[in-house]
Amino acid sequence: MNDDVVEVRDLRRSYRVGGRTVTALDGVRLSFGRGTFTAVTGPSGSGKSTLLQCAAGLERPTSGSVLIGGTDITRLRESRLTRLRRDRVGFVFQAYNLLPALTAEQNVALPFRLAGRRPAPAQLRAALAAVGLADRAHHRPAALSGGQQQRVALARAIATHPDVLFADEPTGALDARTAEEVLGLLRQMTTEGHTVVMVTHDPSAAAHADTTLTLTSGRLLSPAPPG
Repeated sequence: MNDDVVEVRDLRRSYRVGGRTVTALDGVRLSFGRGTFTAVTGPSGSGKSTLLQCAAGLERPTSGSVLIGGTDITRLRESRLTRLRRDRVGFVFQAYNLLPALTAEQNVALPFRLAGRRPAPAQLRAALAAVGLADRAHHRPAALSGGQQQRVALARAIATHPDVLFADEPTGALDARTAEEVLGLLRQMTTEGHTVVMVTHDPSAAAHADTTLTLTSGRLLSPAPPG
């Protein structure tokens, strides 16, 4: 039985910039297994964020395919792709993307509300408790530190129990101590069966992952050995 949650097959992504073609991804092939934590690194412009965007279904590749749970998301119409992302994929970014007028609990509830579902209060509380914010459920973002806001974003991402969590520079706006706490939470998620894929430029952040993959000029180099 194939236990890969995400499969990337011969992925290519090109853009037209100033009358010329720029290749961001050049035939990338890889997979992410269940319960693994993978860091994707590389210099600026190497294609790592483009890889994450394509793997998460946020951007369409020029060619190749991405499978999440065996479903080829590159072949889905936009409505079905939106539902799949909502139900099976979690996202955390460097910008916390919290709505300032909503409490922490209400921000965590957003994916459910957008899907037309009413989440159980216990489910929301459990997600906040998992990131150590059970006592901040009714605080708005302005009353929370940067690290606490990122934790709310993480709680929102895991509340729907996604198959895979994509994190794009999740510690980029945090101090070293808070970054360590967030990385520890990402590591903890893998013990609960979640698959975590993190883009980062920070070697100390990448060191928390099981495997580090390096992109350069849109091509994947050999992965570093775990740990």
